Amino acid sequence: MLERNSIGSDARSLAAAVRSGSLFAREVIEQHLEHLDRINSEINAVVTVAGTSALSAADEIDARVARGEPVGALAGVPFTVKDLIATAGVRTTAGSYALADNVPRIDAPAVARMRDEDAILIGKTNTPEFGASGLTHNDVFGYTVNPLSPAGTRLSPGGSSGGESAAIASGMSVLGLGTDFGGSVRWPAHCTGLYSIRPTPGRVDPDGQYPGVMRDHRVLTNTATMHGAVQTIGPMARSLYDVSMVLRVLSSPQYRWIDPAEVNTHNLDIRWAPGEGTVPVDAEIRAATEAAALRTASSVRSVAPYRGTALCEGDDLFTRMRACETQTDIEQYGPAEFSDNIRAILASVRPTSAADVEALWAHRAELQHRLLSEMGDVLVLPVASILAPPLERTSFDVDGTALSWSQALASSRAISILGLPSVVVPVATSESGLTIGVQVIARPWHEHHALAVAAVLS
Repeated sequence: MLERNSIGSDARSLAAAVRSGSLFAREVIEQHLEHLDRINSEINAVVTVAGTSALSAADEIDARVARGEPVGALAGVPFTVKDLIATAGVRTTAGSYALADNVPRIDAPAVARMRDEDAILIGKTNTPEFGASGLTHNDVFGYTVNPLSPAGTRLSPGGSSGGESAAIASGMSVLGLGTDFGGSVRWPAHCTGLYSIRPTPGRVDPDGQYPGVMRDHRVLTNTATMHGAVQTIGPMARSLYDVSMVLRVLSSPQYRWIDPAEVNTHNLDIRWAPGEGTVPVDAEIRAATEAAALRTASSVRSVAPYRGTALCEGDDLFTRMRACETQTDIEQYGPAEFSDNIRAILASVRPTSAADVEALWAHRAELQHRLLSEMGDVLVLPVASILAPPLERTSFDVDGTALSWSQALASSRAISILGLPSVVVPVATSESGLTIGVQVIARPWHEHHALAVAAVLS
C-alpha cells in the first residue's frame, strides 16, 4: 500500500488511488480526522464530527476493493456538509438552539447522492442561524475564522456557507456541500480561494434544507416561497475539476448533463461588468474582473463590456421579494430559542397582498427575459464588493460608501433572483494577500458553458 499524506489532495486523485487499491480509504479518513482535531479549535469550521461512522464507511469501502467489487466515483473522499442540510444520523442544527439536538433520520437527496458514490461524510460545518447572514457565526457555536487570515488578523470566511469554505480551504475536508440563496457558496469561495457552483435552481434536488416543510422526517422545499424557489445546494472544492465532478453526481437525472470538456468555447460570446451597477465595488476586484474577462479573448468568439440594464434592477428586486416572505418555515421551530437576528427578521415581516407579490414575480420574469437578451452566452461579474472582511465587522467602506454585508453581495443577489447558474473561480490576489474570485455566469441549464470558460481562467 502507498503511504502518503492525503491532506490537500484533490478528490479525483484520492478516489482513483482508493479504487486502485494503492491507498486505503481508512488511511485517508484517519488523516483528515487527525488534521481536523489539530486545527479546528482555531478555525471553528466543523461543529459536529462524524468520526465513528466515517471510519466504518472507510472500512466497508476497503473491504469491497479487496474483494474486487466496484466502488463509486468518489470512493473514500472525505466531505463535509453545511449544518443547514439534513444528514441521517448526524446532528443538524441550522445554527439554532431551536434545533440544537436535532438528528435527522433521512439524508437530504444531495447527501444521499454523495454517499451513493462512496464519498465519506466526516462532519457538519458552521453556518449563521438558518443561513440568514452573510457572515458565519451563531449563538450556538460562535464565529468561524478564515484559515487564510494573514498573521495577526482574524478574517471572516464569508457566509452563509463559511464553515464549509473554511473546512475545505484548511484541508480538513476535500469536498463540501453548501447552500446558496444570495451568494452563500459564491461569497465564501471568493473569501477563501475556492471554486464553487451555484447551479440552476432545480438541477440539484433542493429538499433536505432547513428551514422547510417538515413531513415524515423529511425537510421538503416550500416552492411557494421566494426562499424555496431561489435557494440551491451547490458544491465547493479546491479544484475546478472536483466541483464539476460533484455537480455531475448531484445533477438530477431528468436533466441532461453535458461535459464541459466538449464545449467549443470559440463559439461563445462573453460579456463582463465591474459590478451590478448600483453598489460600489472595490477597485482591485473591479480590475481583477476585467482582467479575467479579457484573458478569455483568445479562447472565445467575442469579449465585450455588458451594456444592458437588467442587472441593476436585480438586487432591489431580491430585497423587495425577500421582504414579502412570511417566514412561517422558520417560525415553526421557535420562537423561544431564536437569536436576536432571527427575531429581528420575524419582526420585520409585513403583510403583502397576493396581487403585489404576483407583480414582483411578473417583474422577475421580465428581468430574466431582458438579461438573457443582453448577456451573451456567459457573463463575468464580481462575486462581492469587498474582500474577505475582518471578523465581527458588519459595515464596510467602499469608495466612501458604507455597505452592509447584504449590500456588498449585490452582484451575487442579482444573479440569484434571476435564476442563473454561476461558477466562482479564484483569479487574483489583492495587494494585502487576499484572494479574489469572479462569477462566471451562464444561461439557465448551461452550467457546461460556465465551467468551460472557468477552465480557461483556471
